[in-house]
Amino acid sequence: MSALHIADTGFFVAVGDSSNERYQRVRTFAERNEITFVVPKRIYEELTGATDSESSEVEAIPIDSAIDDGWVRVADSLEYTNPVVSKTMDGIQRYIANADDRPADEVERADPALGALAAQALSSGNAAHAYIYTTDLAAGEGAETVLASEGYDDAVTFVNGFRFIEDLVHTE
Repeated sequence: MSALHIADTGFFVAVGDSSNERYQRVRTFAERNEITFVVPKRIYEELTGATDSESSEVEAIPIDSAIDDGWVRVADSLEYTNPVVSKTMDGIQRYIANADDRPADEVERADPALGALAAQALSSGNAAHAYIYTTDLAAGEGAETVLASEGYDDAVTFVNGFRFIEDLVHTE
């Protein structure tokens, strides 16, 4: 079993275009450590506007460049019939809502999908550990908290995406 490295929209926005140093540093990190970052389908759709019928493909989208380069892949669909997946999704949505002091139904579903993907991989035995790279503190903390309540407290690590990228840029 291996570790799963899950990344969110904010992480890839912070990484930026394939021509900048942040992108190159994260790519090099992934290649050196034989890591493939995984994005839930909801995150991929956010990054590409795949659900927006009016979006155009005028220029290469950085996430697609990363996929083509082999250090990112889109996850299979979430199995909402798996109780731990749906429970995790709902729990993280409530956690974010409480942290942001707003109704849970106003929380976008992409952030809770990070933890749900971790729950799915951990509960199926496809991963022994999940690292969640996000720039949304409430989403990261929520994923750790909710998954800990499901018995995965030592199997999930929230990685602050901004700090991770800055550390890579300021080393070497």
